[in-house]
Order: sequence, then C-alpha cells, then structure tokens
Amino acid sequence: MHSHFNMETESKAVSKGVGPDFPEELEYESGFGNHMASEAIPGALPQGQNSPLVCPYGLYAEQISGTSFTSPRKLNLCSWLYRIKPSVTHEPFKPRVPVHGKLVSEFNQSNSSTTPTQLRWKPEDIPHSPTDFIDGLYTVCGAGSSFLRNGFAIHMYTANKSMDNCAFCNADGDFLIVPQEGRLWITTECGRLQVSPGEIAILPQGFRFSVNLPDGPSRGYVAEVFGTHFQLPDLGPIGANGLAAPRDFLVPKAWFEESSCPGYTIVQKFGGELFTARQDFSPFNVVAWHGNYVPYKYDLSKFCPYNTVLFDHSDPSINTVLTAPTDKPGVALLDFVIFPPRWLVAEHTFRPPYYHRNCMTEFMGLIHGGYEAKADGFLPGGASLHSCMTPHGPDTKTYEATISRGNEAGPHRITDTMAFMFESFLMPRICPWALESPFMDPDYYQCWIGLKSHFQLDTTDGANEKDINNMNGHDEPKIGAHHG
Repeated sequence: MHSHFNMETESKAVSKGVGPDFPEELEYESGFGNHMASEAIPGALPQGQNSPLVCPYGLYAEQISGTSFTSPRKLNLCSWLYRIKPSVTHEPFKPRVPVHGKLVSEFNQSNSSTTPTQLRWKPEDIPHSPTDFIDGLYTVCGAGSSFLRNGFAIHMYTANKSMDNCAFCNADGDFLIVPQEGRLWITTECGRLQVSPGEIAILPQGFRFSVNLPDGPSRGYVAEVFGTHFQLPDLGPIGANGLAAPRDFLVPKAWFEESSCPGYTIVQKFGGELFTARQDFSPFNVVAWHGNYVPYKYDLSKFCPYNTVLFDHSDPSINTVLTAPTDKPGVALLDFVIFPPRWLVAEHTFRPPYYHRNCMTEFMGLIHGGYEAKADGFLPGGASLHSCMTPHGPDTKTYEATISRGNEAGPHRITDTMAFMFESFLMPRICPWALESPFMDPDYYQCWIGLKSHFQLDTTDGANEKDINNMNGHDEPKIGAHHG
C-alpha cells in the first residue's frame, strides 16, 4: 500500500511526469539551506521537541547528521525523520556479489594513474543488457580518500532499467547528479524528485534513494565530494542577486510507503566498495521530517548569468552554481560551473574562452547543443579532462572563425547549449578503464595542431633591418671581431 497525503505549503513548483509511482504534478518545498518541515499526514511532526517518549502515530524518531554535532551553527546540517520503522532494522551488511570493480573512492597507484595530457571521451553507448543506476555507475577520475574525508570522484553512468526492490546509500560523500539523456525519478527518504536533463540533483551523504528510469535509456555525470557539502558561492561585488537564486532549489515533500517488501536490499557504498543488507520493508517509510539536511534539485535554466559588457573574457568562476569549499578561502574542493545560453557583447575582444593553464583541474561535460570553444568532437554525453597546468583552449576552427569576424562583430547570442565543468584544486588520478575506453578520443590533440603563427612584424613605424635583426637575436658584428 502506498500512502500519500498532501498539505498546503508556500511552494508552487510543479514537475510534469506520468507513471505508477510519480503523479502528474509533483510539488516541492523551495529554498537552499532552509530549515524546513514537511509531513505527509497532518500532525505527524512532534511539537515542541524532537524526540518525545511516544511520537505521533507511533512513529520512530531518527536523526541524520551531515556534519559533526559541534560544527558552527551556520554550517551545521541535520534532519529529524519520523518513520514507521527505523533504518537500523536490517540484517548485517555483506560484501556485494558480484563485486562492482569500477567504483573508486581511494585514489592511489594501485587503482589509477596520472597524465598531464589533455583527454577527451566520446559519448558512451547505453548497455544492451539490463543495467540499473548502480551497475551503470563507473568512476572516471578523482583524488584523495573517502576514509580521510578529503577528496572527490567524478563518475559517469549509463543505465536502461529502474532499480528494483533496492535502494542505494552512499556513506562516502555527496552525489551531484547531472542527467544528460533520460529523466530520473528519484525516491528518497524525504520524498520524491523528478530530474530531467537540464536539471541537477544533490543526494547528500547517507540518504537512501532509488532511481527509476521513466524514459528507458539514461546517461549522465556524477560528481562526488568527500568530507564537505555543496553550498552557494559568495557573490562578492555582484551583490545580493544573480547566479543561482536560493529560492529555485527544490526539496521533496514528505511521502512514504507502508508495505511489506520481503528481500528488500540496501546497497551501501563504503570506501568505494559496495555492501548489501536485507530487510523486509521499504526504506521510504518517513511520514514526516524537519531540518536542513535534505536532498534537493535545481533547474539550470533558472541560472542568471553575468558576463563582460565592454571588453575581455570573464573567468569561468562567474558561472559557479554550487561550490564544495576547502578550509582555504576561495579554493574549492569542487566547483560546479555551467556555460548556459547568454549574450556575448565584448568589444575588440576574443570572446571564446582564452588559452589557459590553470592550477585547478577541469572536467567538462555537455548536456545538449555545442560548446563555444570546440567546433567539433565535443559531443553531448561526452567529456574532457584538462588537469593541473595542462594548457587548453579553443580549437583551431573556433580560433580562426573568431578572428575572421574582426572587431566589427556585433552582439552574439549563444543558444541551444548547456555545458558544465567540475573544477577541483586536487590533481586527479584516472581510472584504467577510462584510459583504455573505446570511447577515448585518441585524436583530441589534433584539434590544436592546426593553430598556425599569425605573427607579423609591423615595420611602418620606421624600424630598419638592423632593428629587426636585433629583435630576432641576430646581433651586429662587434668591432674588432675576426671573420674568416
């Protein structure tokens, strides 16, 4: 039996979807980092305290904490869940069989390698055999350690079937999921999220969730951070408005299942390894909850971009949606940056991204359309990796086309595109299956080989041959020098 009770709230956000589990209209709470309260049955939330002797309707009180108890108030993340049965009611965890060999949370020489070479991957095919989100998830690269609570991993997924009678729980870190093809219907302990390509979902560490695929084949990207959580970037001189608005982040309303589920499996990722435990009920039995540690989603089309309005190209940091910070101000463990439709109006300026070497590492993906710095080869569902201090920038076609327009190019609107970047201060190690993938583009470097010298020395200002020779390192003979 499914139980679902709606209450009136401030949020009017609605997603459209059809299916046996997700209604036509799915409503959400709204706001980033808010302390929220949601109940599927009126009166299910205790009043005046978190853990009364007996909770309303005989529910169990259970807290989930995303930070240490003594973290500063502004950083402290926790929620109280009021559930039909507590999550501890399961058999012991056992290593999952078969082993999932392509998930990594501890990056070292035994399981990954490094290279400063620019790398690019073509879109991976959807598997032919039945593959759900868990089995279709694989690590591309990362750095650090989930055990040491510092680092990140970048994964991709290809799947064609919904998760059946099982839920996934990531004990290692937060997932930021970027679907590229096919919607995701994600059921969490706090409620349900419908996430379409062009939207993202954040599933914090420790929450149990299940992924259904209403459209069948699905493909996308996942960033995982260890030891910290995503937050909105500071706006600095921009002021109070712009970029991603807090109110556009949507949180699920309480929804629960009350049913017998013999053999229901909890799959837990712990140190990059998968473990399973059996129980006889759905983990999505939370009738009410309150707190600020919750899953959420965001529609990237709501991002308010800022850009240069006179000359030069802004740093890509101006397009940061979310950041997972380090203890060092301004340095990110991982930034999530997007390149949405926008106007380019800078005068006498090379408008695409400039040629660049960066102390940060940049992993890029493309959700749809094309990317302004790559005329060919960078495809929706594909990816590229430019590691620390590895040079990169526009390909030959983009450069030549841009300079051919000259300084008289008028305003230009970039349309039909959504690219993104995961950026980290850590140097990534790359998994062998990513380096050996048949979807690796071995000719990526060729996109820059055609860049030619446009160097022209202007002698109209009176420079003579002697001056030119000196500039080129050809000195005049010294007095008294002997020449044979």
